[in-house]
Amino acid sequence: MKQHYLEDYEVLVNIISSEYAKRYRMIDRDDISQELWLWFAQRPNKLRDWYEQHEPKDRDKLIAKSLRNAALKYCTREKAKTLGYEPQDNFYYEPQVIEEFLPYVLTDSYIIPIGVNDINYKPSSSDVSEGNTWLAVRADISSAFESINEKNQNILRLRFGSLNTTLKEVGSELQISEDAARKRVDRAIAAMIDELGGKRPFVDKDYSPPAKDVNDN
Repeated sequence: MKQHYLEDYEVLVNIISSEYAKRYRMIDRDDISQELWLWFAQRPNKLRDWYEQHEPKDRDKLIAKSLRNAALKYCTREKAKTLGYEPQDNFYYEPQVIEEFLPYVLTDSYIIPIGVNDINYKPSSSDVSEGNTWLAVRADISSAFESINEKNQNILRLRFGSLNTTLKEVGSELQISEDAARKRVDRAIAAMIDELGGKRPFVDKDYSPPAKDVNDN
């Protein structure tokens, strides 16, 4: 199995290592690569099952997603060490938070978003709506919007430039289906999340098949 993944995923490991080294310039690419190979070494049971149960294309998708999660988790931790803060101090923005704030950001309004208390999002020990926390969140989202490309900005302006524009209306404006409009909006929000530090790292552990009961026949 070890020889399998070394041969099968060397290119993928190099691509992901380079990708995250560009995002986290204080971290050496080779260190990220080493962490990704460690991911393989620590998950023999998971890899065995994936090799046995999935076609190569599906297995590759699972491994690519897991490696990106591993790279993000490692880089987040190493960045915190370098800059002198704790990883748990990081904020991870969910799509619902961005969707709540964008109409106000795009209309230059400083009213606290109507649904901010319903999205169960706490970037600190206090609620978003308390003190100046909501202003900091608003500032982050505004900065992220300015950082994404014009195509993504335009789709978000169409969707969130007012409080009442529906996905169906966005699709009609662009002469595409409502589902296609939703996908474009989702991609644009995902681009903003990347600018805001990426998704919350997912912790995936190795697993073993359940042990057979000695009393089983």
